[in-house]
Amino acid sequence: MRARCATGLVLCLMLAVGPAWAQQETGGMQSGGTAYYTFARPGQNTIEVLVLGGQSGIYEVGENINMGQLVALAGGGRGGGRTNVTVRHFRLKDGKRRKILDQDLDEFTERAQYPSLQDGDVIRLETSQGWGWREVLQITTAVTSLTFTVLRIFDIGQ
Repeated sequence: MRARCATGLVLCLMLAVGPAWAQQETGGMQSGGTAYYTFARPGQNTIEVLVLGGQSGIYEVGENINMGQLVALAGGGRGGGRTNVTVRHFRLKDGKRRKILDQDLDEFTERAQYPSLQDGDVIRLETSQGWGWREVLQITTAVTSLTFTVLRIFDIGQ
């Protein structure tokens, strides 16, 4: 009986304390479902940039960081294969948020110079999946099956 109580207590402690340990190791904290990451040296001037997509969250970074470095921190390069990633950069101008960059990740990585960031910028990393042989095969199979079903129902070709 004591072994069961001890095991239950350990499990309860793991559930209560485990998430706090995990947050300390990632270099960020989470509050109310929004991740907050800090990537700056002590005493360094910082800016806050909102990243949507990749590893979404609010990033407090040194003011000298460029957009290429921030995209790398946010895991925006994840993809490969048929995955396409689009990088969009928005900045507040004249009271409205305006798009100042809209570029495919492949083109973005080939840039000679990355745009600078300002406090309050929003970076959106959108991923879209291309068509592969599996998707084409599934659609072809469904269309073929539907065709044979219609031919069978209406006794066409007999």
